[in-house]
Amino acid sequence: MNRLNWIIKEIYKDGKKNFVWILKGVAITLAMIALIKVLIAFNLRDWFLPIVAVVVPLGMLYHWYSMSYDQEQKNIVRKLKGK
Repeated sequence: MNRLNWIIKEIYKDGKKNFVWILKGVAITLAMIALIKVLIAFNLRDWFLPIVAVVVPLGMLYHWYSMSYDQEQKNIVRKLKGK
């Protein structure tokens, strides 16, 4: 198996494993394109970067602390089960 075939096989395998994340990425990309189109339609194109500069970091913080909360809940359940 040459290098290119191996890389394609690994991309396919990771794509199957992380299909939901890929769909989320596509959805976010399409939402940003839709936002740009709406802002252009209302002649507010200059607002796109400030909106994205605020929304993306807030979304990232929410996601990070949401993962932390889920991990904390799993630890509590694990302690209650006695493992």
